[in-house]
Amino acid sequence: MLTPEQQLAMVAQAARAPSAHNIQPARWHFAGERILLLEDPARWLSVGDPTGRDNRIALGMAWEGMALALSTLGFSLSPPEVEVLPYPPAAAGSRVAATGQLRPGASVASVDPLAAACEQRRAWRGLFAPADAAQLAAMEQCIAAHAPVAVATEPASTAQIASWHDDAAAAAFHDPAFARELYHWMRLSPRATGWTRDGLSAECMALSRWEAMAASVALRPTVVRMLASLSLTGLLAAEAAKVNSAARIVLIHAAHDVTDFEAGRRWYRFWLDMAARGFAGVPMSALSDSPRHAALLTGRQPLPAGHRLLNVMRFGPVPGAAIPRSARLPAAELLQADARR
Repeated sequence: MLTPEQQLAMVAQAARAPSAHNIQPARWHFAGERILLLEDPARWLSVGDPTGRDNRIALGMAWEGMALALSTLGFSLSPPEVEVLPYPPAAAGSRVAATGQLRPGASVASVDPLAAACEQRRAWRGLFAPADAAQLAAMEQCIAAHAPVAVATEPASTAQIASWHDDAAAAAFHDPAFARELYHWMRLSPRATGWTRDGLSAECMALSRWEAMAASVALRPTVVRMLASLSLTGLLAAEAAKVNSAARIVLIHAAHDVTDFEAGRRWYRFWLDMAARGFAGVPMSALSDSPRHAALLTGRQPLPAGHRLLNVMRFGPVPGAAIPRSARLPAAELLQADARR
């Protein structure tokens, strides 16, 4: 039902969905009217994401990205049949994460209004400019519209949250395996392998040339281990000024009976809606990954009854300068001729 060229275009658009460390676990296979979303288990953070939660969320975001892309051609996707994926993966090679049916017949005039925001959305890790009253009102309106997945913290708690975030991030560096895994996915120079393909680039982390050079030394696992022994990992994780510049801190959450895959779909739509309204954001995963700090945070800002914390984001107006576009793997690599390989 889709030409090979259309398939590649749809995959490229779906690939703009975010993933932890920009690892891009999603792969695709088209079989007539049937679409299969697959996971590449090699693209999994075994240390940072031992239960696979972040990958399941990323796969849900990718599915939503494909649905948005298909809407631009006048197609829709049936509700997905989602597979239960064990972690660690039982075998190497791609595995089916979800399947659905391509449904023709919708009008191109009914393009999902968030489809265009896939190209607008950026993760901004620098300082935010102050938001004016109209921007704050637009932000609050968007958060309220996505209440099942987003809730704003009280502005008065931002400084405390910034401090907790730095503490949580510094504590994470005390795990040598975490430090090695993070360093593996960092791209601190245009000469780094993967600079144009994946990972966390210096420009997307809002690092200057000199900051990137310093980070390439300071974040080496051997150096991190030395800093940890001296209780100096806080030097690697100081982002309080950036957090405090945010207009709003938002808790990303889901009901306990909502799967991570479905939560990823909802989260992506919220992030896209914020982007469409002129706001940039970035996850602060250290807070949600640390049980102690997550408990402190939800104690200060309770979630709706029966909901669990998935992540934390900071948002603010898109800066005047263009935000770098994060790297992506070529669509041809993400489109698989076989459902499993």
